[in-house]
Amino acid sequence: RRRPGLLTTVIVAGVAGGLAGLAAHLTLTDSREAIPPPVVVSAPRSTSAPQEEIAGGTVARVAEAVLPSVVRINRATSDRFDGSGNGSGVVYRADGMIVTNNHVVQAPGGIEVVFADGRALPAEIVGQDSVNDLAVIRVDRDDLAPIPIGDGASPRVGDLAIALGSPFGLDATVTVGVVSALGRGVHAGSEVGGGTIYLPEVVQTDAPINPGNSGGALVDANGRLIGINSAILTSGQAANAGVGFAIPVDTVVDVADELIAVGRVRHPLLGVSGGPVTPQGANRLGVEAGAWIHEVSPGTPAAGADLAPDDVIVQVDDERIGSMEELSIAIRDHDVGDRVTISYVRRGQRRAVDVVLGERSVDESQ
Repeated sequence: RRRPGLLTTVIVAGVAGGLAGLAAHLTLTDSREAIPPPVVVSAPRSTSAPQEEIAGGTVARVAEAVLPSVVRINRATSDRFDGSGNGSGVVYRADGMIVTNNHVVQAPGGIEVVFADGRALPAEIVGQDSVNDLAVIRVDRDDLAPIPIGDGASPRVGDLAIALGSPFGLDATVTVGVVSALGRGVHAGSEVGGGTIYLPEVVQTDAPINPGNSGGALVDANGRLIGINSAILTSGQAANAGVGFAIPVDTVVDVADELIAVGRVRHPLLGVSGGPVTPQGANRLGVEAGAWIHEVSPGTPAAGADLAPDDVIVQVDDERIGSMEELSIAIRDHDVGDRVTISYVRRGQRRAVDVVLGERSVDESQ
């Protein structure tokens, strides 16, 4: 069974806010770090989406149907709510279960949910998954309208994509674009201790996504959820560059169901960190491509299998590995306790070892 968890690559990098980086350098950041407002903005509980004709109705009809399932999430500041909004969320179940990004709710303090009907209620955290940047929160309300979930068919590049959320605390905002790409893996800036997290196989869209859209819905032309908005790409000026990313709906459903059932998601762990094989390192390592190990964490399955720095992992079972990201995805496809065969190159010699995958703890970074 395809697992939503993943092995992440350790990257030591400070997150210096939306202005970090050169103007010509594209930097992936948390969507809250963008500055300019979206192109299409509406007043609370209204929609100003263009009347673009689409299969199954207009954008306005989709917005009217879906907006009751999208909420604003506020975090308490100095023991009070300032009402400005920290992010968005999506009603997952009628009994009060709401899905959002983990980075929206991870900071200490109370949580308040504001619904489309204007009602505000306190919420509690049901479970968090920092690896996939997803969380489930719960409110004491049982008359909610769950968002329609896609039927499992993947969206196509070029399909209409409608983003709904509360950028800058502006409730019921609708922006429109298309699905720009599928299956792309991206490194998203983390505000916890700096560094990044790796989000695999995201849905890329040009629908404007800005601060406060995080955790909101990305839906198709029929109003079905295709992803949870999570990150944007900026051009070094903290501006929306027309490239946003959403966690795909299949991952959202898998993670949300597990968080609701047991309060956490179990992620398999190998226990290595590193990067790609560089042209300079290829001759010394004796291999041109693979996941180049820089560090092996003590007490992990990788350490028990005698994997070492400068080993290059080139295959997991029958799947070829060309980068650390591909290794992340390969490990993600397994469960905790699975036995896998790791093929690697050490000083030009190919070797193989069987490894039983462990379980990643909350504070482990690989």
